Amino acid sequence: MSDQEKKIFINHLVDFGLDPEFLIRESFLGYKWRKERKKLYGTDISVPTKLIKMYYELNPDDIVFDRLKSAFVRRYIRNESRLEDVHIDSEVKGLEKMYEYVHSDDIEYRFDVYTLLDLHRMLFSFSPFPEYSGMIRNEDVYLPGTGTELCEWREIRHRLNEIDEEVQHLRSIAQAVKDSKDSDQLLWYLDRCVEVNCQLVKVHPFKDGNGRTIRAFTNKLLEDVGLPPIYILERERGEYHKAMNLANNEGDYTDIKNFYRYKICDSIVELDINERVKRKNEKIRYKVKSKSSDLKIKENS
Repeated sequence: MSDQEKKIFINHLVDFGLDPEFLIRESFLGYKWRKERKKLYGTDISVPTKLIKMYYELNPDDIVFDRLKSAFVRRYIRNESRLEDVHIDSEVKGLEKMYEYVHSDDIEYRFDVYTLLDLHRMLFSFSPFPEYSGMIRNEDVYLPGTGTELCEWREIRHRLNEIDEEVQHLRSIAQAVKDSKDSDQLLWYLDRCVEVNCQLVKVHPFKDGNGRTIRAFTNKLLEDVGLPPIYILERERGEYHKAMNLANNEGDYTDIKNFYRYKICDSIVELDINERVKRKNEKIRYKVKSKSSDLKIKENS
């Protein structure tokens, strides 16, 4: 939908007495309410798809997420640590440093699949032996209980180079996808990022820290087109791993793509909708306070 088409559509809604802001806010609050009460159907991809399309098509202005909001970053770090069952202070500090880098201009310099090494280096920069961080593994590793055959260590660089072709393609079209404001292109781009994420997990380039590093890398790709970063809750670990294994073992990406669409909706709620509700409540409180002050003035006059 072009800017002109969006403007016409929004004006039509207003003419019919429908406020786009209200529709977006209430739709996502309804989503939030149903998810909290486990009333959503986790395999129904139409739910997050419709919400994402509505959100990007009805917003009259460019969407700018406050990515560096300290509360979100803290929550992200806490959940990533719980998800990986890592509570070592040095790695928690490293995770924070890694995300500072993701949100800095420095990451744009020669960004490619090997940026993973920079992220991994920062993740373990406070560890007792930081000199071993950012190094591709030189032995085979396994993920017990997943059935996933990870890349042999001798093939890692070859596979990374193959994946980088897709990464560079996504990077080359990211600005055009963002500027198009076309929700279908946005969802297509999201799905491709999820595929890259899965492929990197199967390559498993490091001995440790693969999940945290790869998810940060994927979040960077999402943010390039105006999608919000996501994090995975500890209670969602089983669903996430099951969907990831299905993708990497059978080539079926349906569930993991669906999972990521739900997570995008979760982040929209946290980074935007909750802030809208907060602003709305503040306006209401201000009006109530103003009316109360006016009444007191009248009573005293």
